[in-house]
Amino acid sequence: MSKEKLYIIGGSGFIGKNMVRCLYDRYEISVFDKYIDDAYFVAYPDVQCTHMELDKEPIPAECATPAYIVNLASIVTAERDMGLFDAMIQSNLKVLLNLYERFKDNSGLKLFVQFGSSEEYGEVPSPYVETMREEPNSPYALVKQLTTNTAMMLHRNYGFPIAVVRPGNLFGPLQNKSKFIPYVIEQLKANQPLKVTPCEQKRDFIYVDDFVGGVEQILLHANAAKGEIVNLGSGESISLKEIIEFCRAELNSASVVNYGALLYRANEVMDLRCAMEKFRSVTGAEIKCDIKSGLKKYINE
Repeated sequence: MSKEKLYIIGGSGFIGKNMVRCLYDRYEISVFDKYIDDAYFVAYPDVQCTHMELDKEPIPAECATPAYIVNLASIVTAERDMGLFDAMIQSNLKVLLNLYERFKDNSGLKLFVQFGSSEEYGEVPSPYVETMREEPNSPYALVKQLTTNTAMMLHRNYGFPIAVVRPGNLFGPLQNKSKFIPYVIEQLKANQPLKVTPCEQKRDFIYVDDFVGGVEQILLHANAAKGEIVNLGSGESISLKEIIEFCRAELNSASVVNYGALLYRANEVMDLRCAMEKFRSVTGAEIKCDIKSGLKKYINE
């Protein structure tokens, strides 16, 4: 039986590489990105990788229509710098519109998954429900919301088979070392001090393998997912302090943790948690993830 084609746009980053690793045996995968990590993809010889400027170039016409497209392309940052808007628009909205123009007349496309962000919800009280009015408080979150609204318009007005996935806080292999959990684990392993905020804020963390499993469930239920915004997290939140102390105990680390050495960001969200009822109604599945089991896997990788 032949495999269905899956295009991963922006697929040479943290999430894309892990999607390739987890889904390689079940899909015929093509990766499109402005930077291709050739060394990584040597282990996956059947993956077709194409280097291209996603906001400027169309996917070549000779590329066959896939059953599924997952669009991960984006600049990800927590910075509040207003000067980021142009780059954000290019890496999010412009890429989406280019892809729409390329695939809008392709009847073989079952589902296009656009990545949003749980940061779109901003300062509204959690748990975050997809029908809430968003209150984004950064250029990144605002442009993500604009792109989400555009995706929904493309479905309503033109019948484009698109869904938006809003992830919780992902972590796992290959993540940038500047991100919170990789930073914590690297410092603890080296018995080096940590400079952090008071770490009372809570986040909805999900291990990347569990997340990819959730994305696949959405692909498998494409008809139910079309035109929907779907949260994809653990459905629980945990304080950053609890994560640090759990990892410190697991590693038996001698690191000193300087809580309060850094200030909270302006408009810091203190409890980010994603409601998961929509995911269950769309897929009929449960996300089975345990943050501490995921942390153990990551620590021991």
